[in-house]
Amino acid sequence: MTRQRKAPIIRSKGMSRRTMLRGALVGGGSVALALPLLDVMLDDHGEALANGSPLPQRLVTWFFGNGCALKDVNDTGAGIRFYPSATGPGYEVTEQLAPLAAAGVLDYCSVLSGFDVKAAQEHRRGHHDGCTFFSGHPFIQLDAGSANYSSKFGGPTVDQVAASYVGGETFLPSIQLQISKRIVGSEGPTLQYLSHKGPDQPLPQIANPQEVWDKLFASFIPEDDPAKPHRLAALDAVAEDAKRLQTRVGSADKARLEAHLESVAQIRGQIAAAAPECTEPALPGEANVDTDGVEPIANVNAVMSDLLALAFACDLTRVASVQFTGSVGGTVFTDIGMSMGHHAMSHESAHNDDIDAATIYTMERFAYLLQALRNTPEGSGNLLDNAVVLLGSDAAAGLTHSTFDQPCIVAGRGGGYLRYPGVHYRSPSAENTSDILLACLQALAPEISEVGGGYGLSSTPAAAILA
Repeated sequence: MTRQRKAPIIRSKGMSRRTMLRGALVGGGSVALALPLLDVMLDDHGEALANGSPLPQRLVTWFFGNGCALKDVNDTGAGIRFYPSATGPGYEVTEQLAPLAAAGVLDYCSVLSGFDVKAAQEHRRGHHDGCTFFSGHPFIQLDAGSANYSSKFGGPTVDQVAASYVGGETFLPSIQLQISKRIVGSEGPTLQYLSHKGPDQPLPQIANPQEVWDKLFASFIPEDDPAKPHRLAALDAVAEDAKRLQTRVGSADKARLEAHLESVAQIRGQIAAAAPECTEPALPGEANVDTDGVEPIANVNAVMSDLLALAFACDLTRVASVQFTGSVGGTVFTDIGMSMGHHAMSHESAHNDDIDAATIYTMERFAYLLQALRNTPEGSGNLLDNAVVLLGSDAAAGLTHSTFDQPCIVAGRGGGYLRYPGVHYRSPSAENTSDILLACLQALAPEISEVGGGYGLSSTPAAAILA
């Protein structure tokens, strides 16, 4: 079939993808604000950059701890409440996948079941084994001291493999985000952190959206200015440059510039309102602060997702990890009426239905991120068209600690590298989960030929999800 091409985009003259809005701050100093991808930066059909380079691809790893509910607590072999019964395209929408359908992003999602975390083939320690899904390397056991167990990753996680190939193209090689703060730090880096450059290089995630804003968008603020008095004036400082730029672009880009500036201002407002007033705050409007012991999970997830979409649109980074809840994490889902920590519930068969409700709530938050990417235009499509988002956990279910059939979704089109609409593929032979990692990586860097190590090594990308 011949692919239909868009009508040529009329533009005045080409512009570099690195163009930024610049302005002077009152009292000295300057500010630079990154721009979204504009038509003037693209080729005639909006399918590549004006210099002929392909549109950038992104990778996100998205983690939730403790697995899913069992279909039958008296028959662990029946599997988990997550996967459709039918395979192929047009799979039925389970309760756990319903949030993706409601958000209009289900077509972007391939659901992968029946895979085995081969890096955990020795089955040494529950959640530690399951976390190796994200690297394909067996973990390295550490001296646990007074803890139950301790380990570190045996190699880089998939996001850091991607960053080693594409991270040099952007302001930040990668960024690590955290939603719930109820994580376990006593059992070593494997459970505490999602991203690892190597066995001794865990990358701490950021739980405060205000700090994420500063890392992504406020690099022009001097580090020796703790009050940061110019932060709120940053948008005003670039307004004049924005007006000048609007004279160089077409009507569509003018509207996109205005929308971009409005979205930046909106996210700043969200950050300011994300947390209650507190006594002598380090920064005004500090986010992700508990209220009477309750985490603002949904709101923090929304702000973080919007920030990440904006960072991708501005090409400030192309790689991110999101630790929604921690491995062995004690997140309490008060939004849905729960008062017990998630990990503790996952080990009580009487709470199996509560674990299921937590999974559905988690998928609603995941759907928000996918929707934020899908709703952000880029070229002739959107950010989700040019992204790969890998969802996974650290066990199939907390009651079993099984590393076979852990929940897994690959979302996004990867610039056309991944299958669309998505499918449910169930492996008939317990294929290596590292095959999934390699398929995700090759969407960003086709030259990557293998991933993982030891039992988890793979040189065969998961063919079922490739276009």
